[in-house]
Amino acid sequence: MREPASSRTPSLPLNRHLRRRFGASVLVATSAWTGPLVSACWSLGASDSSLVAIEGATLWDGTGNEPIPSASVVIDGDRVLCAGTARLCPVPPGARVIDAVGRWLLPGLIDTHVHLLFRDQRGGGRGMEADLRDLLARGVTAVRDMGTDPRTLLDLTRSIPSPRIYPMQLVAGPRFFYGREAVHNSDGSVTAYRLPPAQVMRLLGWTPILYQRGDRPDSVVAQAKAAGAIGLKLYADLTAGQVRELVQAAHQAGLPVWGHAWVQPASVMEQAQAGQDGVVHVAGLAGELYPASARDTLRGATALFEATAAVATRESAHDPRVLAALDTLARRGTCLEPTLDATVHRVAHYEATHPRHATESEAYVKAASEFGVEVTREAVRRRVRITAGTDYVAYGPSDERASLVGELALLVDSIGLTPAAALRAATADAAVAIGGDAALTLGIVARGRRADLVLLRANPLADIRALREVEWVMLGGQLLRPDQLRREASP
Repeated sequence: MREPASSRTPSLPLNRHLRRRFGASVLVATSAWTGPLVSACWSLGASDSSLVAIEGATLWDGTGNEPIPSASVVIDGDRVLCAGTARLCPVPPGARVIDAVGRWLLPGLIDTHVHLLFRDQRGGGRGMEADLRDLLARGVTAVRDMGTDPRTLLDLTRSIPSPRIYPMQLVAGPRFFYGREAVHNSDGSVTAYRLPPAQVMRLLGWTPILYQRGDRPDSVVAQAKAAGAIGLKLYADLTAGQVRELVQAAHQAGLPVWGHAWVQPASVMEQAQAGQDGVVHVAGLAGELYPASARDTLRGATALFEATAAVATRESAHDPRVLAALDTLARRGTCLEPTLDATVHRVAHYEATHPRHATESEAYVKAASEFGVEVTREAVRRRVRITAGTDYVAYGPSDERASLVGELALLVDSIGLTPAAALRAATADAAVAIGGDAALTLGIVARGRRADLVLLRANPLADIRALREVEWVMLGGQLLRPDQLRREASP
């Protein structure tokens, strides 16, 4: 159902947001967002053999319109031809009919923050295939990989059943690539030395790009595009001026730019003012609590942990400096991806292991969890666009990883979003956040959009956890069943 404005996800109107990013030509492609279709759609020369009609489900189409009971969705090949009432979209002659009475039909879910490629999977194999099939079985039909080797990832997944993959290119400054840092216990003793983050990432199979003073930002963008990346992910050791340089070069090439909240030293406020499209990891807004001169000395990974743990509290989440940054995100249309579920899992892990001496990582995670929830609540109050990214990683037991259902449940239970608003963060708004072709073809069920759909056995608007009750998934018009996906991935 359509919600009152006060209970919906605060955001710019989607068409306005798309026009700003992709130009006036987007108006034709997105016209279906503004209301129901007004005519049947199979008069486009479609072949009968490719037509499918999904009949009888309650359709939540992701546009903000009310759910349509006993709906009809007509598909030709990999595209939606018509979505609406049975009267508006009658079954065309020769179509194969799928009975979905008593079920709920949604756009395919989108996770805007995953990390798929790790060293033990660089050769592909059953491990990566099982992960990708499991994501599909959960109704996730598209993912944005926020740190990887784009070329290798795309090559490895080309022949594996997989959600649509949109890889970002990670970019960082010199401190991310060189030197080592001490890891301290809470009593001040050194427990280990940390390798430069870029070196660790390369061991995992990723290919971060170094950007430092004197480098050409357009060369970084060209390298990212050549590798198959759809945008830049700014990570660390970048000033506000460097962020602005990279954003301008990327936008000129049609690529979006996202960054860690606080890329040390550039703060969230500075990233938004530089025109960045989004920030990830809400706990990074702790950087707003430090002046620029102090942030300039906090460029290492260890410094990030220590500095956040020192100031991130439930109370400081409401500090005027944090609120001013959130207001800037809202005013400029900059997206925020909280990644709450990953932090919750890490807190649970630390509590289960009960280390004798808590490391700075444990102190950081516990502070980040409480601070992050409060800041996300403030972001929603201030009409910041929220997108659902999990920080999912492709290793470890599946129940110890962040999940999209877990992220959406936290947005409903802890943040106060309605289930419909949370769903939009993983469908329509997530597609806009990815940008490019995804913004024009994914995220809603409407004429011309890709036939990426999820059929549920229960109503997710009554309980967001109904997303666990997936009956089948459709990817580009191909019907996939969860039990079969998981069975075929087993060794």
